[in-house]
Amino acid sequence: MKKGKQLALVAGLAAALALPIASGAPAQASGDTSREHGCAAHWRVTAAWNECINPRGVTLQLQVECKWQSQHFGPWNYVNSSKDPVSRHECRYQAYEAYNGFRF
Repeated sequence: MKKGKQLALVAGLAAALALPIASGAPAQASGDTSREHGCAAHWRVTAAWNECINPRGVTLQLQVECKWQSQHFGPWNYVNSSKDPVSRHECRYQAYEAYNGFRF
């Protein structure tokens, strides 16, 4: 194979391998989870928090997926009345998702 064709082949393969990464679905800049046991988690750009409305004595933990950071696990909190926020976290670059972990 000639050197020009080899370079073209390598460039083509590199572009094909990069395509799935570059065309992945972008993360949502904001979102809300459905309410479970009276509590919901929310995220907006870099901020994430959870809140509860009339829970029946639940123990929950805010869990946040941040861009270019390790996953954040907040402290476990026992909540038996409405509270906003229960816990919060600020990602340095972007919050991809936030959700509640429950302990029973």
